[in-house]
Amino acid sequence: MIETAGSPTTVANCTTQHGMLIVWGHFARTIGLLDHLGGVLVPQKTVLRPPHEKVVQLFVGLLSGIEYLTDLSEGAAPVVRDSEVATAWRLHPMADASGVSRTLQACDDDAVRMLQAALDVVGQPFLQRAIEDLRQRNETLLLDGDLTGRPVSSTSETFPGAAFGYMDGEVRLGYQLAQICLQTHLFGRLWLSAQHHPGSTVSSACLLDLVREAERQMGCHPRRRTELLQQRIIACQQAIALIEQQVKKRAQGVTAQAERIARLQERIRCGHDREQAWLKGPVSARQQGPYSKLNRLRKQIASWQGQLARVQRQLVRTRAATEHHRQRMQAQVVERDRLQERYDRFCQENASQPHPPRCKMRLDAGFCSAENLTELVELGYDVDTKSGNDALVQALRKQVSSDQTWTTVGKNAEMVAWTSYYIHGCPYPLSVGLERFHTPKKTLHAVLVRYQERTDASCPDLEAWFHDYNGRQTIEAGNKEEKTTFKVQHLMSRSPAGIRIQAMLTVFAANFVRWADEWVRPRVEQASGLFTEVLSSPKRLVRIAANSPATIDRSDGHESVRFSPLSSFAGVAICVSSAIAHQLPLPLFTNARFSSQ
Repeated sequence: MIETAGSPTTVANCTTQHGMLIVWGHFARTIGLLDHLGGVLVPQKTVLRPPHEKVVQLFVGLLSGIEYLTDLSEGAAPVVRDSEVATAWRLHPMADASGVSRTLQACDDDAVRMLQAALDVVGQPFLQRAIEDLRQRNETLLLDGDLTGRPVSSTSETFPGAAFGYMDGEVRLGYQLAQICLQTHLFGRLWLSAQHHPGSTVSSACLLDLVREAERQMGCHPRRRTELLQQRIIACQQAIALIEQQVKKRAQGVTAQAERIARLQERIRCGHDREQAWLKGPVSARQQGPYSKLNRLRKQIASWQGQLARVQRQLVRTRAATEHHRQRMQAQVVERDRLQERYDRFCQENASQPHPPRCKMRLDAGFCSAENLTELVELGYDVDTKSGNDALVQALRKQVSSDQTWTTVGKNAEMVAWTSYYIHGCPYPLSVGLERFHTPKKTLHAVLVRYQERTDASCPDLEAWFHDYNGRQTIEAGNKEEKTTFKVQHLMSRSPAGIRIQAMLTVFAANFVRWADEWVRPRVEQASGLFTEVLSSPKRLVRIAANSPATIDRSDGHESVRFSPLSSFAGVAICVSSAIAHQLPLPLFTNARFSSQ
């Protein structure tokens, strides 16, 4: 039976140009994706098909590797012309690319939030399984963050909110996509969040939002280091007490100087009165001459006026110093209150999660600000990052003596490291490693920065540290996958909501292909070595398998997808509808955190 908009029709065999899309359509039904996307409300009138189906069409197009939205209708094998794809994904006869574009244009913030909530619900069982697997292995949850550009034409004026920023090694107009992923054993790299920003956004400004969203998705977080916050609160209170003493001392000085000014002003006034009285009296009383009483009085008045001017200047400086100390004290009070609020919140978060996992964050140099390091350390994360501060590189190079022993950590790389190193703006001791790379032209240097909770102050294994940090190339590979496989950098809409929806569906598609692997493998009735290899490659699944011709076989009471002899997977058959003795280890859609959405 084929499910269409009209009455069901019995067809034994049909052909398709998108074999793997048929398989993924059945998987999407199994995990409830289509049901949840059906609840996304788009403020657009339904004519031939509901608006949410055109959002599903975009997702299907991304799974087929379309480069531009028009490829839906005008590609070599247009997805919208493939009725079997529409059937597998429970769609009405599909709209052309212009119809999908109009729906994306009609989407608003509410539609984006509803779509994100639907995708979260579908993805949660897989994410929770992956996290539980890591925790059962007693492994650290390893997260990687990055910022990747989505450039547009430098002369374009129709992309809302686009701004010039640093993308792919140059300044370009466009947007930035801040992303964070979790490394898992079950599914490999899983994207947790992809947040859309103007092109002028820098990495450091995105980090904390990424961390909050990642913790929300994972439903867990590391133990907050409240003891570190408590130390900072005590230091703030001590600083406030010290500054308060200085303010009190300065205030006393202001009072004393004000009183002296009043006395000098009174003396000057009295002196002027005496001067006027003498000037009105007889000449003999004035005793004209350089040593007369009148001249002596005038010199005395001039002396008082000089003292008055000096004391007034001192008063201005003292008042300015007092105000400066008051502002410092107020800043310390605000900081203490902020830390106290943070401490109270962290205590509650620790109490609500008695068995927190250990978490590690790997970041590139763009995220490595002192403020971000401080926040991550207090949040409980171990941190591996790189510093982009050339002043730090030069400072460490000066600390290297001529007889310093460098440790070989790579083919052309060496390292030397220090522990308990303090970076300006971060109150916590860090480990810093100076890297030296030998190239044909010159020797290059860089600095790795690490915070890792340890019971001793010994230097970490430098070779392991070097390779651990370079392991973040997995997120670089993820960015490349999004650009070369799912074409996220080619914006398929010019509306703010449409641009965000494309980014959301792209990272979900990257996860979806990995989730489908364990569902597909036991359903492969006939396989080939090439297809087994392709199942482990999302890039080849999307580029090749999703665009390979196949026949839909509906005989013997079951439905299977059999790839055509004209494809590279000739003879491979995948059963998609009969009962398979395989069930996902966790029940789907029972996560309490999402049950109310």
